[in-house]
Formats: sequence, C-alpha cells, structure tokens
Amino acid sequence: MTQKNITDQLRANFTADLAEFLAQKYDVDVCQTAAGTLMIPTVDAAGEDRWVKFSIIIPKEASEEEGNDGYSLARDYQQKIAEKSAKRAEKEKISREKAEKSKKSKEKI
Repeated sequence: MTQKNITDQLRANFTADLAEFLAQKYDVDVCQTAAGTLMIPTVDAAGEDRWVKFSIIIPKEASEEEGNDGYSLARDYQQKIAEKSAKRAEKEKISREKAEKSKKSKEKI
C-alpha cells in the first residue's frame, strides 16, 4: 500500500465514523459533499435553516516544524485566546476609566 492509499483509507474510516456519530447524535441526514467532507442540516437560534460543515484533513506529516502537530496547535490556539481575552479586558478597563473620568468631570460642572 502506498502512503496515499493509507491516508485515503484513514480519511474514509474517520469520515464513516463521524457520519455515523452525527446521524445518531443529532438524528439528521448526513450529506457527504466531498472526500472527507460532511454536512448536516440544522436550525439556528433565530429559527433559520443552516448547514454545519465538517472537514476531515489528514496532514502529510504530524510535525511541529510543519505546523501539523495537534498538541502544539492546541497550545498555540489557547495562547491566542488568552491574548485576545487580555486585550479585551484591557480595552474594557480603559473604557470604564474614561467613563468614570467623564462622569466626574460632568459632576464638577
């Protein structure tokens, strides 16, 4: 078997397993729209029909240098989320301080 065949078989197995899980979990039709791509219908909070798309991607190499190591990608993502949260908190703090200064200056008048 070639590496491509092995990868294709792995993708097919995960696609089938995910399709089965989604069909059972959400009691919906699972549509395979491409190799390794599934879509399911759903309804959003506003009552609108929507589709959720799942793509199964198997990188050729699972290496940190190539950016395909799941553990390092997860750490990077968590760090990015933490940085965004810290920036948001800082903006909110500045906004509150400006509002307090504005309120104090209006009270003096």
